[in-house]
Amino acid sequence: MYLKEHCGVIAVSSASPLPLKLTYEGLKLLQHRGEESAGISYLEAGKVKLNRGLGLVEEAIDKAIILSYTTSSIGHVRYSTSGVSDISEAQPMSDGYVTVAFNGTITNFFKFGNYPTDTSFILDFISKEVKEGKTLIEAIRHFMEVADGAYSLLVMGVKGDIYAVRDPQGFRPLVLGRLNNAIVVASEDSAIRQLGGIKLKDLSPGEVIGIREGDIFLNEIVNSSRKTTCAFEFIYFSRADSSIDGNPVYISRIRLGEILAKKHPAPGDVVVPVPDSSRPIALGFSRASGIPLEEALIRTISSKRSFIMPTQEARIEALKEKFGIVESAVKGKSLVLIDDSIVRGNTMRRLISRLRSAGAKEIHVRVGSPMIKYPCYMGIDFPSASELIARSKSEEEISKEIGSDSLEFLTVDEMISAIGTTSLCDACFTGNYPLKGNYNFSSLDKIFNKV
Repeated sequence: MYLKEHCGVIAVSSASPLPLKLTYEGLKLLQHRGEESAGISYLEAGKVKLNRGLGLVEEAIDKAIILSYTTSSIGHVRYSTSGVSDISEAQPMSDGYVTVAFNGTITNFFKFGNYPTDTSFILDFISKEVKEGKTLIEAIRHFMEVADGAYSLLVMGVKGDIYAVRDPQGFRPLVLGRLNNAIVVASEDSAIRQLGGIKLKDLSPGEVIGIREGDIFLNEIVNSSRKTTCAFEFIYFSRADSSIDGNPVYISRIRLGEILAKKHPAPGDVVVPVPDSSRPIALGFSRASGIPLEEALIRTISSKRSFIMPTQEARIEALKEKFGIVESAVKGKSLVLIDDSIVRGNTMRRLISRLRSAGAKEIHVRVGSPMIKYPCYMGIDFPSASELIARSKSEEEISKEIGSDSLEFLTVDEMISAIGTTSLCDACFTGNYPLKGNYNFSSLDKIFNKV
């Protein structure tokens, strides 16, 4: 099955050798973007070294390397929808001369040969061009000409030069920062700031930045088109303390909740968020509606994000231990249950059942995003139309299936108004895929069912 990824990346380049602990800690700050595998590539004595494994950062990466010193490193945390947890598919990937890590999906990689993953295609494409005599930047420019899809990409060679690349439409965020004598590139600015650094800029769509020994030696727009940043970065994936292209994620989520309350009011005694990403949405709903907010669902410390589990079985297991319920906060009360999205309906169905068992009188569900009706082919875990509960069901039918007293979603226009930018990819809601290949759902579905 075709591998799609929505992950986190980080790169560190310094004038003098720094311990790999900096890259390691940066990956931990991006852990919410991928919990299936993690890895670090780094330069040592003119050679590219690779350390990666399955599981969370602390499980996947050999702690013995953390105190090793290097001037150049890239790191990656991964979630996949392949249904395969295999170390060979973990990132970064390397052939010993070039190493790559990326967040996104190359939609047309199947046109270039029989590759097991789009990451292996990227590595092979760039590595072949370098072996044929091109420089790394020349190979990257050519890759950007032929690749279609979403990618925030890091490429490092044996000389230690690191190239950070954001795709021409800016589907995925990528941020440049500085930490003392080091340049840091990461999927989110929150990670850079929490490491103690400062944000310098968001990479623009189609921008490539080259960094070497803590300095920027190249900065160019290779190829840029209409910006279409993934709406789910604002709704779910990014940390609430991140900012994407100047738009604070937290403020966007507050507005999602405020508009949800104004356009889709619900009778209730308390507003209850489904932790964690829906908390600001619920706060906005509470402020706009005047209904008090109760933290009636407690996320267990060891729980993983069920949305990014690689298989249905893993998602179900994650759900079992994901939340505790504060019975005193829900017993005998009408709840307005706020979630950021409903994809398959598994989480919501189980939660409603447990809340009723805890004594909730009524449960009115309000969702801070539109109905997800189409698969994503740009890197999010909506791999099959048949898995999407909203694909063929109305709000009333979904409400009945999950067991709520009522259910309403935001519209696409309401979502855009809340986030505060029209430069969004809304393909999973509308079926309008902003790809170079002018694909529609039917053509993409046929392609990916064969890959």
